[in-house]
Amino acid sequence: MNREEKLLTEICRAFLYQQDVELDRDVDFRQLFNLAKHHNLSGVCHCVLNKQKYREQLPTGFKNAMEGRFLDYVYIYHQQNRIFQEIKELLCESEIRHIFFKGAVIRELYPVAEARAMGDIDVLIEQKSRDTVKDLLTKCGFDCTEENGPVYNYRKDGVLVEVHTRIISEFGDDAFCDAFDNAEFHGFTGVLNDDYHLAYLVAHIAHHFKFYGAGIRHILDLAVILNCRDINLNAMLKILEDINLDTFGKVMLTVCHRWFGVGEEYIDNVESTCDYLCRCGVFGSMQENKGAVVSRREMEDKGDMSPFMIKLRLAFPPYKKLKNINYIRFIDGRPWLTPYAWIYRFFYNVKNRRAFLKSALNEIGDENTKDTALSELNYFKEIGL
Repeated sequence: MNREEKLLTEICRAFLYQQDVELDRDVDFRQLFNLAKHHNLSGVCHCVLNKQKYREQLPTGFKNAMEGRFLDYVYIYHQQNRIFQEIKELLCESEIRHIFFKGAVIRELYPVAEARAMGDIDVLIEQKSRDTVKDLLTKCGFDCTEENGPVYNYRKDGVLVEVHTRIISEFGDDAFCDAFDNAEFHGFTGVLNDDYHLAYLVAHIAHHFKFYGAGIRHILDLAVILNCRDINLNAMLKILEDINLDTFGKVMLTVCHRWFGVGEEYIDNVESTCDYLCRCGVFGSMQENKGAVVSRREMEDKGDMSPFMIKLRLAFPPYKKLKNINYIRFIDGRPWLTPYAWIYRFFYNVKNRRAFLKSALNEIGDENTKDTALSELNYFKEIGL
């Protein structure tokens, strides 16, 4: 971890415990701003560094940029909260059981809720309620923009709502399929058991690792829950053990303890994981070698490093892989739609991920890409992925 990465984790710790942090006068504020942006921690940085003690030490451009991003977060928070309350009221009035999870719940545990950026509102419903919920929301002004298997996307007033019938699918058909049995209901609104929700969040971090990377904010989310709730770590790890993620969970809890003082020291050496989290960003946006990410994922599936075969599978992935891609889950249970899914995926990537696709294709086959992919694959095995 470099100086700016270390400072960012110290700022997060200071935010969690409402403490001060020592500022290194040699810090590169431009790099700190970029790190905070990619880790979705600009709001957290603003809340800590906006204190009068620090204001005179901050470059004007940095201070103004952080303040601008925080004000954006405040606006987005209130827009999302209004939609959150509307959905909750609609579902309760229609007697539809539902559970909010991830950011919509975690942010309210943050010392300053508005500082926790959130891209969408996640809500879980039962499969039998899917059509009823769709009719209800569309009649109330929500646009159903995507229907991807267990996840339907709705938008209203610029706010994205993901309505799930499963909260995760990458780790087997039985993974977290019993969420409604692990929630306490007040009327028709359920709250996930804290141990269960934390186990899910660790599995969600594993999902980010397997795709394009996770970041510091993911670990801060764990720390916030551990700091605010009475968590039984053994019970949480048992949930992860059932889907073979207990080793990974111990690594994440160790990092959480090193950075934020909550969790547990299960693993002696987690420096590689700390470095990986810092260099990726919350959605893997800081990953420099996109081709290595693609190559590593193909090696996990096939064990083949042939550049031609990797590019071929990238263009024409099999049904079992396609059905787990968020924007293409409409083919789940419909393998005969695979050729159509290839076409849809091609145009989706050209429209939404052109830069990533171009970078990845150019890097696949490069010797450095191969070495990086092999190294990452071995590292993933070491941490239980």
